[in-house]
Amino acid sequence: MIPVSLKLSNFTSYGKSVPELDFTKFHLAAISGPNGAGKSSLLDAITWCLWGTSRLGDSTDALVHLGQKEMRVEFSFELDGHIFTVKRSRVLKGVGLTSLEFLSGLHSLTEGTIKITQQKIIDTLHLSYETFTNSSYLRQGHADEFTTKGPTDRKKILADILGLSHYDLLEEKAKTKIKEIQANLKLLEYQILELEVELTYKEEGLEKKKSAEEELIKLEEQITNLEAELKLLRNERETLNLASEQRLKLEQSYLQNKKELEEIILQGKSRTENISQLTGQLDKLKGIEEKLKQYKNLQLEKEKMDKMKQKRLETEKLLSEIQNKINLKKQKQDQIKNELQKINLQLEKTQKPGAKCPTCNQEIDQDKKQYVYKILTEQKETLSKELGGITYLKEAGELAKLSTNLKNLFFDSQKYQNINTQLLDLDKLQQQKEQKLQTQATLKTEERVVLEMRSLYQNKNKQVLQQKQELQKSPDYSDKLKYTNQEIIKAESQLSEIRSMEKEARSTLGQITELISRTAQLEKTKKQKLKEQTSLQKEGGVFEELSLAFGKKGIQAMIIETAIPEIEDEANRLLEKLTEGRMKIKLETQRETKTHRRVSEQTKAPGIIETLDIIISDEVGERPYEGYSGGEQFRVNFAIRLALSKLLTHRAGAKLQFLVIDEGFGTQDTQGKSRIVEVLNAIKDDFEKILIITHLEELKDEFPTRIEVSKGTSGSTFVVIGD
Repeated sequence: MIPVSLKLSNFTSYGKSVPELDFTKFHLAAISGPNGAGKSSLLDAITWCLWGTSRLGDSTDALVHLGQKEMRVEFSFELDGHIFTVKRSRVLKGVGLTSLEFLSGLHSLTEGTIKITQQKIIDTLHLSYETFTNSSYLRQGHADEFTTKGPTDRKKILADILGLSHYDLLEEKAKTKIKEIQANLKLLEYQILELEVELTYKEEGLEKKKSAEEELIKLEEQITNLEAELKLLRNERETLNLASEQRLKLEQSYLQNKKELEEIILQGKSRTENISQLTGQLDKLKGIEEKLKQYKNLQLEKEKMDKMKQKRLETEKLLSEIQNKINLKKQKQDQIKNELQKINLQLEKTQKPGAKCPTCNQEIDQDKKQYVYKILTEQKETLSKELGGITYLKEAGELAKLSTNLKNLFFDSQKYQNINTQLLDLDKLQQQKEQKLQTQATLKTEERVVLEMRSLYQNKNKQVLQQKQELQKSPDYSDKLKYTNQEIIKAESQLSEIRSMEKEARSTLGQITELISRTAQLEKTKKQKLKEQTSLQKEGGVFEELSLAFGKKGIQAMIIETAIPEIEDEANRLLEKLTEGRMKIKLETQRETKTHRRVSEQTKAPGIIETLDIIISDEVGERPYEGYSGGEQFRVNFAIRLALSKLLTHRAGAKLQFLVIDEGFGTQDTQGKSRIVEVLNAIKDDFEKILIITHLEELKDEFPTRIEVSKGTSGSTFVVIGD
């Protein structure tokens, strides 16, 4: 991985207006600035963007710039000739929202979820966060971590770098599998023992089978006898039930007919009483027809008088109408006469001097007088003709005729009133007649019903007497039926008990038979279990060997032994450049004990122990690590640390092209600081990009490019100075 560019906003101490860091402008650069300015935050931005974590771990929200709600980081890098870009952002809203994008040029490699996209980034880099921080990122205080530790701790560090903890997990899984196999073997032992116990019961089972078969035969005979006895009892009960049912039906029919006979007698008495009452009512209504005949004559006379009364009323009405006509004509005559009198007066006035118009009351001249005279004369003629046309001789004749007829229409009102009074009882007499007719019909019906009931009584009485005699002759089987039912219950109980015994005996026989028939299967199962036992024992042996192989003294020791030459070669290659071939290291994994000259009487071999010693030599010879100067120790530490980093990166499948060194160079003297520059110049061609984080002003001027970090009121920022 070769860095190309870094863009960040609101990340830790950096605010919004942060310049883009262009890695293509330099090969080797120093990041400098005061403590707390944000130098290491630039590396945290890269790790958070690529892997979602930093020195603060997974506490993402703590990375957001104080007072802000959102942060973004965009990091581009080159890998195998291709440019990749990762964009990661975090929004502090609710529970928080994170987004992640992965691009190759303009082509999106982003997956459906952040987890899958993150794994795709790791697979592309062939580099996890742990691998990066233990290889490409040399953190402050960790350079001499490996060299100053004891042999046991060195082995542990080397095992961690080589990822040998995986074999610890495999060893644990192998031990777990061994426990499972041992548990299964224990279970098989119990199962085989149970099978052997069951097989010892074979002969005993044959004897039990014979005894069970004999017992079953006896029970079956008892069941057959009881079933036959029960069948006879049930047949007898059926016969008794049938006879009892017939007697019960006869008794019910007798009681029903007896009840009906009693009802017939009661109804007969009631009907006879009704006939007596109806006869009495008819006696009271005798002579009603004669009375109705008399009233009929009165009604005819009334009808005649009604007609006379009606004619008289009509004649009186006509007389009134004719008289009204005559009166109207007389009124008309009087009216016309008055009008003529008025006209005559007006004619006289118009002929006098100073005459005035009767309409407007204005004095009229001679011409006007003639005109008015003419008009009044015409009106007078018209009224005279109308008066001459009015006559009522015809009406007078009709009036005289009707008056004569009215005198001939004699009507006796007193007699008419008396007839109406007598006819008031006619409706009552009519109702009495209808009542008589209805009573006569009812009486006739009652007499007919009484005759029918007499016949019905005779038949029903005969039937009741006959059923009574039959009932007296019919025997009562209730006691015998009760006894038979008790015997059936007793027999059924005995049969149920014996059947339960037979069922139990048959079940026992079935179990014994099944046990005997299972003998061959049990023997086959035993062989199979023994075979499984042997197979599990072999499998357990294999996993015991695997447990040893995955342990500290197995494959892990072999891998460390294999890695040691690789570490030595790489460290010595760097020391070759750093010391001009003066210094070399050697890593030893075994050494003789202090009593190595003593020879075991049994093995005749020297004592050997496992270790991881660092043997350092120069032109003078081999000396302990503590015997070298600080500068020489730094070269050794630096060479071994880079060798370990390259080993880890190589095993992860990634190229170590990006190196970050964050070391405490302030403890070095002037000569030591010059050696740092010397070391970096010696290894710079092994990496595409190298970043040095330093706090020393005099050291940063030794680098061709500087990234100067500063912090103001709006946050941190940086400026690139140099090539």
